[in-house]
Amino acid sequence: MAPERENTLRSALATSMMGLTALDIETLNNDENAWDAVVEEFDGYRQIWHKRGVMPMLRALMSARNIAENLLATAGGERRLTDILHISELLQEAGSQLESEHALVRWLAQHILEPDSNASSQQLRLESDKHLVQIVTIHKSKGLEYPLVWLPFITHFRVQDQAFYHDRHSYEAVLDLSHAEESIALAEAERLAEDLRLLYVALTRAVWHCSLGVAPLVRRRSDKKGETDVHQSALGRLLQKGEPMDAAGLRACIEALCDEDIVCRTPGNTDNDRWQIAAASHAELSARTLQRLLYDSWRVTSYSGLQQRGT
Repeated sequence: MAPERENTLRSALATSMMGLTALDIETLNNDENAWDAVVEEFDGYRQIWHKRGVMPMLRALMSARNIAENLLATAGGERRLTDILHISELLQEAGSQLESEHALVRWLAQHILEPDSNASSQQLRLESDKHLVQIVTIHKSKGLEYPLVWLPFITHFRVQDQAFYHDRHSYEAVLDLSHAEESIALAEAERLAEDLRLLYVALTRAVWHCSLGVAPLVRRRSDKKGETDVHQSALGRLLQKGEPMDAAGLRACIEALCDEDIVCRTPGNTDNDRWQIAAASHAELSARTLQRLLYDSWRVTSYSGLQQRGT
């Protein structure tokens, strides 16, 4: 807030966030021109704060001083960087409701002294989502890799009911308003081709493991034969060669592919009980007992006294 105050500015520059060494700061102390440049730089940050808010100011500071790079190069730097960005958001939000920069500083000091652990805004954010479960569409996953991949609804499909397709010779888009069976069949073939392309994308995202959820789906409610509609999906097209089968036939097709790399498992009964954290067991604490004798024979003496006792 006041870069002309040398002691305050030096204290800020000495923080680990800035990444300066003692030699860097000593060089600034002995170079008046370099110090004036730093004062002018931080005065620019103050102007950004006045005009645009505290978060744009902090972003400009972090960019100019390579603060993100400095932090990430240290142990625990990712955690610290996440906290700084989080605090900048909270300060920007609070600053819009306060009358001055001094009031914002007081607000921050008060929340440091009296934190509210129950406030959602004060909960620690995760440094990174690289170890979290990510839910993405197949379209979004194109070109990416994930250690483990689950495709729970890979047999889902949507039958093409609009006679919209591309001519096989001119490749022009065609919309047949008469809904002729031939046009519907061509549109359905295009739908299946696109689903097969997406299936390939989905199956090639995993690095170590890929799980597929396959269920004997039946869309035709009036069908009495027990045949499923899985054969109309992209995966069913590959498994059943486009032929309708019942649940047993579907399982047989899957088991025919099983080897040391492919395993087929049927889920058992699910447990509807909500998961709860196991109660922590607290062992009883006891103070250690002294196992040796203490000798309390001591005195206050001096060097001359030691000399006298030595003689």
